[in-house]
Amino acid sequence: IREYERRKCMAKLRASNHRLCGETGRYSSQGTDTQPKAWRKACKTCSDHDAEGLANLPFFDPIIEDEQHFLVTCPLYNTPRLALQEHVKSALLSWEPLRLKELFDKDLMVPFSRYVHGLMVIRFPEDPPYINIHKSKTNT
Repeated sequence: IREYERRKCMAKLRASNHRLCGETGRYSSQGTDTQPKAWRKACKTCSDHDAEGLANLPFFDPIIEDEQHFLVTCPLYNTPRLALQEHVKSALLSWEPLRLKELFDKDLMVPFSRYVHGLMVIRFPEDPPYINIHKSKTNT
């Protein structure tokens, strides 16, 4: 992958060094003592704020924003997911959790990196997560 931003997105995804709530929530000190730790890892799109009142029920779990949810099931990204090439889409939909390396196949790498970078831009619009620091500076 030649583009720095996409290459960095892929490396961060593979190393779980990203800012999805499933990863950052396990280290977060936000929340109250009455709020279960799982809610710190919940997807902000899929775990409705009204549902937090149900958090203490034994049968109610939030939808965790992990790599699988982010890439495959979160409805926020349905449009980019539908725009994927068929071979990438079928690989993504047949992917099993904890087997992320299968998506790093040489035939899938470039279109998959475009997809991941696009999702990161959608997910973090206020703070683009992966800015190209290698751009040349202009002297004024």
